Amino acid sequence: MPDAPVPASLPQRSREWDKLRNLVARATALGLGSLSEDELWELPSLYRKTLSDLSLLRSRGSSPELAQELGQLCNQAHAIVYRGTAHRRGVGVAGYIIDELPRAVRRHVIYVLAAAAIMTLFAVLGWLHCSTDRTIAETVLSPRMVGGIQSNLAAAREQADLGLAAQIPREERSAMAAAITANNIGVGVRAFVFGILCGVPTLIILAFNGYMLGAVGYLYFHTAPGIPINLPLYFIAGIAPHGSIELPAICLASAAGMLLGFSWLFPGIKRRGEALREAARDALKVLAACAVTLVVAGTLEGFVTPMLPPTGFDLNTWFWIKIAIGCFVFIVWLLWLSLGGRTSRAAEQAGSATAAG
Repeated sequence: MPDAPVPASLPQRSREWDKLRNLVARATALGLGSLSEDELWELPSLYRKTLSDLSLLRSRGSSPELAQELGQLCNQAHAIVYRGTAHRRGVGVAGYIIDELPRAVRRHVIYVLAAAAIMTLFAVLGWLHCSTDRTIAETVLSPRMVGGIQSNLAAAREQADLGLAAQIPREERSAMAAAITANNIGVGVRAFVFGILCGVPTLIILAFNGYMLGAVGYLYFHTAPGIPINLPLYFIAGIAPHGSIELPAICLASAAGMLLGFSWLFPGIKRRGEALREAARDALKVLAACAVTLVVAGTLEGFVTPMLPPTGFDLNTWFWIKIAIGCFVFIVWLLWLSLGGRTSRAAEQAGSATAAG
């Protein structure tokens, strides 16, 4: 008896079978992390549709070769979907921070790099503007901040100590670390939330912070301290331990805001609401990466940055140690975002290949 014909509606689904086959092949070879957020959502749906088609073929006894092919595809997809689901449910907070957040940042690294470029550009502009007219610094930074720098220098000259920056007493450092972290996270959240307004307020916040950094840097590099101290080196050492990741964290928050704003402004073929919802999933993860970074930065600013050198220790050597700490912290942060989640993808790959076999 000849095979029953394939139902007419099934050939129209061949594109979906091909798409599922492609997603399964990529997930098997490279792990679930190689799939985009949209593809991860689509994978279970395509699997269920293909499974329904397979049931229809088998119930009618039609096209056994096609049924066998779809059966193998469904088995492979089942192994990936349910193994991946179990893996994601068992991630926990640590796995989420180590794996999920870096993946989200890497998916939108172009926004992070753009934010860093904008901050750097305006830092250079702030420096150049102050170099042409020093009074610009008072306008941008406020006379109070400029006066604070001058008064610290005066106190240092009179008291012959290192009162160039706020030294936090040991008993107050925990509270100050929490306050600094809360303030910094507030800045990051504002940069993120305002991103919905086409990303413009986010860009303004980013530009202003960069400009302030350039202006402050100019003052420290071009002010005569009046005491035997390398003021530019002191300035760098004073921000290196925490600033090495605090400033990049602002770029992360700004990137999340731009992702929101630009997804709404340029939705492509999607509706604006749909594009915004899809972008928000990753934007929140990028913002979470920013929050984690700021917690570490606040802790460093509260406990490491205010540390004074031991009695008799060479001051310039102490400054270089603090700069080295900042470099080390930045390298660890960069490795987290660059490599986080890649080892788990390799494990997913091995598990998926075993299940498919």
